[in-house]
Amino acid sequence: MTPFHSLLLSLDGSPEAARAAGTAIWLAEALGATLHILHAVAQPLPKQDALAQLHVPEMRRARLVLHQQPDNAEAAVLKAIAKFDIDLVVMSARGQSASAGLRLSQRLGSVAQAVIEHTPVPILLLPVRYRESLPWKSILAAVSGETAADRALQVATRLAASLGIKVTAVHVGDGLAEDRTQPFGRYTDAAHHEYPYRIEEMVERGLASRTTEECECVGQVVFRQGDPAAELQDQVDSHAASVLALGCHGALIAGRALVFKRLVESADCALLLVKQTEQPTARLRVGKALDDST
Repeated sequence: MTPFHSLLLSLDGSPEAARAAGTAIWLAEALGATLHILHAVAQPLPKQDALAQLHVPEMRRARLVLHQQPDNAEAAVLKAIAKFDIDLVVMSARGQSASAGLRLSQRLGSVAQAVIEHTPVPILLLPVRYRESLPWKSILAAVSGETAADRALQVATRLAASLGIKVTAVHVGDGLAEDRTQPFGRYTDAAHHEYPYRIEEMVERGLASRTTEECECVGQVVFRQGDPAAELQDQVDSHAASVLALGCHGALIAGRALVFKRLVESADCALLLVKQTEQPTARLRVGKALDDST
């Protein structure tokens, strides 16, 4: 049975927000999940009229549950997540803000930013340059040794197991560009490896509470050195990954989440953002932890 029972898609009537509809509908169907579509609007419309205004494909509407709420969009989404016990939120990085012609440097719309900062539920965020390619082929998960990244790997493997696809775990460390790729379970440290723990041990820690089926979804571990955002994007391209899973602390203030902010501008795949929910414990920092900047 899939652990993803309820998905939420937030739409505002703009074509940019509606770009997430195809992915959300496909994902709900593939997971056997209920897709809740939320539209914050003062005057509700009949269902078919509302879905047409929201640019939802007509042939796929029978499986959807539409909610039209009078709250402002940020409040409506956060309330719906709790009310409908949502397991995964699907949304575009920008909706009406993109339609209004705001600059690309304004990476996130206000609704996306509010959801990222205020909900513990995993978010499938579709960047401005997102190119829909369905069905998904694989998931790339950034591992760093921190709790948020561990949880991102857990969610990525749950999703992969439900969809029957593979996960590649990637760690980006400091230093000049370097590439080491091994099948999971056969990673060998080089004698000059500067990190006190093997990359594979990070992956195993992240998978400690996962089922055998979920663990078997991890096909490769990859070690790279260099600029985190650039290396992650390069690995997405190399593996033809449909999704990049990132641990996220949720703080989007100036100077934080720098890797994430760059990927929102440059990535053309979906970004699966997973926040740390439990209290952090003392951990050894391995290399440059991605979660300080994702």
